[in-house]
Amino acid sequence: MSLKQIANYKDFFIDYKASLKEVTATMNRNGNGSVVLIKKGFPIAILTQSDIINALGQQGNLSENIYEYSTQEIISANENSPIEFAIKLFSKHNIRRIVLVNQEQHFCGVVLQERLFNHLGEDIDNFNMEQEVEKRLEKEYFLMQQSKLATMGEMIGHIAHQWRQPLAELGGVFMNLDSAYEFDELDRKYLKEKVKNGNELIKYMSNTIDDFRNFFVPNRDKELFELSKYIQSAINIIEATLTYHHIKIEIVTPPKPVYILGYPSEFSQVILNLLNNAKDVLVEREIEHPTIKIETKRISEEVVISVLDNAGGINKKIIKEIFDIYFSTKMNKGGTGLGLYMSKLIIETKLKGKISVCNTKMGAKFSIMLNE
Repeated sequence: MSLKQIANYKDFFIDYKASLKEVTATMNRNGNGSVVLIKKGFPIAILTQSDIINALGQQGNLSENIYEYSTQEIISANENSPIEFAIKLFSKHNIRRIVLVNQEQHFCGVVLQERLFNHLGEDIDNFNMEQEVEKRLEKEYFLMQQSKLATMGEMIGHIAHQWRQPLAELGGVFMNLDSAYEFDELDRKYLKEKVKNGNELIKYMSNTIDDFRNFFVPNRDKELFELSKYIQSAINIIEATLTYHHIKIEIVTPPKPVYILGYPSEFSQVILNLLNNAKDVLVEREIEHPTIKIETKRISEEVVISVLDNAGGINKKIIKEIFDIYFSTKMNKGGTGLGLYMSKLIIETKLKGKISVCNTKMGAKFSIMLNE
């Protein structure tokens, strides 16, 4: 559930030059005893009944610059953020109100702490914020694991593609040995050569299993990891499937390695989700010369990882909803609607970054912004 479903969108915003009478009338209408003061469309302060009472006690002149008596910090969030995000903000900043921003980056509503608690069905007086944050973090962790399990069917398909060629080559080794024996051409040198070839194929298949096994091992602790290594880890999982569908993958990396403090396994999961989605749409639309490009570059103090395909882009009607939980364009094909939601959650909460999407002339472009 997103914040906009528990938000108030009326009778909270008022011009910062409004009179005391207008402010109190607005407070009475919203029933919360507070207003958001606006200057040129931008919120500059939250004014409460307590602020007014304190100002009157100090014999302040409330007919002028009423916003100067406000004491509440402005904290904003996207209206499509999950309610778990609001819980963290309330706890971190010790506030009672969050100002919401819509997709057009306009300030549009307010989420009240009391409204959130009522939605959660909790007794406000007995509500333990730390325990609730802990529960929500556990829920996020569970969703991450659920998202990984939801991809297991795809994983088995990837393993099949990874093993198909080496299995065929291993069969060819046995056929060559059999033919050499039949024609009396099997000597020690030839035998050693074919045994070596067979062992290399078996080692490759064993490494493939290790790659898949490591993907499902969650990271509990942060660690410093090299981005390109874990981008390649995701590519290794899906590379054979991309080859099967004749999809070309291009990788562009900066000259110097980029290191990030975070959770490498979860980061790889995000990259794999984006690659899987790009692969699906390229195959579905039967794109000629299908290509996926992964580019990593430094911009100021940030690192930007872009995943771009040439499938024509995302429908404008749904592009703003694709990060919502349980939203999927593949529901009739077994889609869970968890992939992109979890990708956003991992990037924003685990790696303290941002993820966005836009359409280019070629296709969809997902951008991940991280602090180096």
